[in-house]
Amino acid sequence: MHLYPVWDIVHDDNYDSLIDALLAGRGLTRQELDVGPETLHPPELLTDLEPGVERIATAIRQKEKIVVFGDYDADGVTSTALLMDFLEKTGAEYDYLLPDRHRDGYGLKPPGVERALEKGAELIITVDNGISAFEALDLARERQVDVVVVDHHRQLDDLPTALAIINPNRKDCGYPFKELAGVGVTFKVVQALSQLFMEGQERRQYLNGLLDLVALGTVADVMPVLGENRVLIQRGLQVFERTARPGLRHLKEVAGYANRTITTTALGFHMGPRLNVAGRLKTADLALRLLRADRDSEAAILADELNRLNAQRQSLQRDGLKEAESLVSQEDLESDRIIVLLGESWHLGIVGLLASRLAEKHARPAVVCTGGRGDGTYTGSARSIPAYDISAGIGACAEHLIAYGGHPGAAGFSLEEGSFESFRIHLVEHANAHISAEDLQARLAIDLMLRPRDIGPQTLKFLDQLEPFGNGHQAPVFGARNCQVKAVRQIGRDSSHLKLELLVGGRRCNAVWWNQGGALDQIPRDQSIDAAFSLQEDTYAGDGSVQLVLKDVRPGENGNSSLGKEEG
Repeated sequence: MHLYPVWDIVHDDNYDSLIDALLAGRGLTRQELDVGPETLHPPELLTDLEPGVERIATAIRQKEKIVVFGDYDADGVTSTALLMDFLEKTGAEYDYLLPDRHRDGYGLKPPGVERALEKGAELIITVDNGISAFEALDLARERQVDVVVVDHHRQLDDLPTALAIINPNRKDCGYPFKELAGVGVTFKVVQALSQLFMEGQERRQYLNGLLDLVALGTVADVMPVLGENRVLIQRGLQVFERTARPGLRHLKEVAGYANRTITTTALGFHMGPRLNVAGRLKTADLALRLLRADRDSEAAILADELNRLNAQRQSLQRDGLKEAESLVSQEDLESDRIIVLLGESWHLGIVGLLASRLAEKHARPAVVCTGGRGDGTYTGSARSIPAYDISAGIGACAEHLIAYGGHPGAAGFSLEEGSFESFRIHLVEHANAHISAEDLQARLAIDLMLRPRDIGPQTLKFLDQLEPFGNGHQAPVFGARNCQVKAVRQIGRDSSHLKLELLVGGRRCNAVWWNQGGALDQIPRDQSIDAAFSLQEDTYAGDGSVQLVLKDVRPGENGNSSLGKEEG
């Protein structure tokens, strides 16, 4: 079997330098990856920074009640924690609010303003949201409460009315780097504020100590690991290794990184999900309390709770995905170029994850809806492929919707129960008209066909020079031809993974293929396959050797037809 009909091999020739061949294929230079503090831009280049900072500083000095309004995901929670850390250090009077995914949805809305006013708010600061909070900001103005918006999302329409809107992605902002996460913009605001309350070495040490939060939020929000983010993440990973925050120390422990090097993989795939799960299944306050915990005993309890919730989320996701797959028929895949599913009982917190997995598996946009709110409406989440702007598709069906929003790759919406079928038909018609059959071909980008002698620890050392990896600069995927399969077996608690022993150019290599246990009988023994893989240290072997983490396989020169025929 193979999962990808098309392998896009970027470099299929000999190479002198593995690193140079990799970077050339990505259109990157060593200079672009070898960034330093000079890459950071002055916060003052952000439009509205001066009036926003001035108003916050006044509120701090005059002991006005500041309410920070964040978001329920990892970026929003780290943004909230970072700003609260600074407000506490400066002796400000402050409180916070995080929206409830199920009750409130995303962003500041009029009920959120009302709750802030109940807390005595004299100044509201939004972090990681606010750029589209028109009704809420109008209400705040009516109640004569100033709002400073600190956000990073794209400006879609006109700007709402606020005392200051600090966002590199507002259309009239000339800030050179547009890819900061919400926590990155919040850090910039605190960087500017700190000049008014700290000096010299104290200020430098304080700002440096915030970078563990910046790195975590930036990676978890899947922002590019290039440019200014690269500096913040690199330094943030170093701070994370010896973080002073009890919550992060215990988060590392439950995620299995107590004694392991912290990488972007650790943040993005192990710690970020454990923060996100709080807002998915319960309340984001749990994640914020973990980040703000100042005692080990409290941090340990909260980390264990998030770990338990993450296991519950994984179970819900497995069950939901199994049910969702049963609703996807081959007939539908042949007639429709988008998947639109409804599961009345699916947990609202996992519909986006289900959509993402379906889109990845079937190489087409996927929309998953649930009636989880129980109020006569359905809530949906969508994930797309590069060829289709899902927010435009959903926007074309606005007549059926109560509310919607998003960007080309992902979107969310709500609608009345009775409108679902007309919405589904309309969206399928739009997708079929805008997606070609070629767009639906699953493609795997392979950086380089690797020489057998380069499958070893020395290549991992070379790759260390290219860290950190992430969005915009993914960990490399390699290829190797005519790998002899010497052994293959199922592994894992439920036999869901495969472990292979391969002979590559005369070298024995261990390989693992996650979530492909069902393909055991399709892998030919003592025959050749072409393999696409990433490389990682084989920690199970414990001898410093490397293992191949398979992404796909296909027949080699002496292949077996059970693996499938090459297409594309």
